[in-house]
Amino acid sequence: MNQTDAVTGKAHIDYTRDTLFGPLPRHAQCQVSLSRSQPGGWVLQVFQPLPEDLHDAQTIVLALLGRRTSGVVRDRQRLADHSLRLELEPQ
Repeated sequence: MNQTDAVTGKAHIDYTRDTLFGPLPRHAQCQVSLSRSQPGGWVLQVFQPLPEDLHDAQTIVLALLGRRTSGVVRDRQRLADHSLRLELEPQ
């Protein structure tokens, strides 16, 4: 996949949130777009409807079109179209 190429589709997302009681595993099915970023990371854009706590995710494992990608969330941003942009560092 080149840096400008994006893969779009329905994905299964497993993610964790840190809480006072330890990591809380969660999962969701969402429409996403996944592309490479500089240097060697991933940009994941998750479209509406969003799980209400996805913006608090610490780690993500994504299954999209038969491929699995995992990473640590390094940056998050809500976009004007109400989607969520997550920058992931590969694990």
